[in-house]
Amino acid sequence: MSYPTLVLLHGWGFSPAIWTPLRTALPAFEIHTPALPGHGGLAAGEALGDPAITREHICAQLPDTLRNPVWVGWSLGGLVALGLAQDLPQTRGVILLGSTPRFYAGPGWRHALPVEVLADFRGALAAPRPQLHRRLAMLCARGGPGAASLATELVEELARAPASEAGLATGLACLETADQCGAWQSIPAPVGACLGASDALVPPAVVDDLRHLRPDARLAVFPGGHARWWRDPAPVAAFINEFVAALE
Repeated sequence: MSYPTLVLLHGWGFSPAIWTPLRTALPAFEIHTPALPGHGGLAAGEALGDPAITREHICAQLPDTLRNPVWVGWSLGGLVALGLAQDLPQTRGVILLGSTPRFYAGPGWRHALPVEVLADFRGALAAPRPQLHRRLAMLCARGGPGAASLATELVEELARAPASEAGLATGLACLETADQCGAWQSIPAPVGACLGASDALVPPAVVDDLRHLRPDARLAVFPGGHARWWRDPAPVAAFINEFVAALE
């Protein structure tokens, strides 16, 4: 089997370092892990509000020889992955990991991030950064065994390469307003999604909405929460291998 290149896009507040466990679990692939604007030491966090400029920032971190990638986006990275796939016709596939084309609820989209969580994050932006890191880490870790220790490890990840104020504010605005349902539905490349059965940020029931919009999508719900894959990447790695095998 030939292996397409994977481009992994991290979530809000984190950095490309979050992908280390999954990279280790996928030794056969060439993998690239660009940073979102305003994350991982990059400036221009406000670029996240403009899909075209975000695409420029992401592509500038990728080799010119990149062809036919599979985009894998975790959390906020899923929204960015869908936007990139819609704009770049050479896309081979898109996988959402603990992500959704639309994080906020509204008519026709009931399974979404709770309004109070978004409000809590908005308030935490004005608080000392450790408070936001703890809140985000706890929600990412919730829903599986060892949640407390996982949250502690995720706080360390967040603090190791903290996002800029502009990156956090603009990224949160994307979570509050961006709608990539049209991209999920119309991208000509195959799409898939891995969801957590106990995810506190992306309700697993959204799998029904995803299937309704895209009956041909490859979908799976695994035990655990939003960041369970960080401690146990094997199920997600298996899903990616199966997704790629189906491309052949």
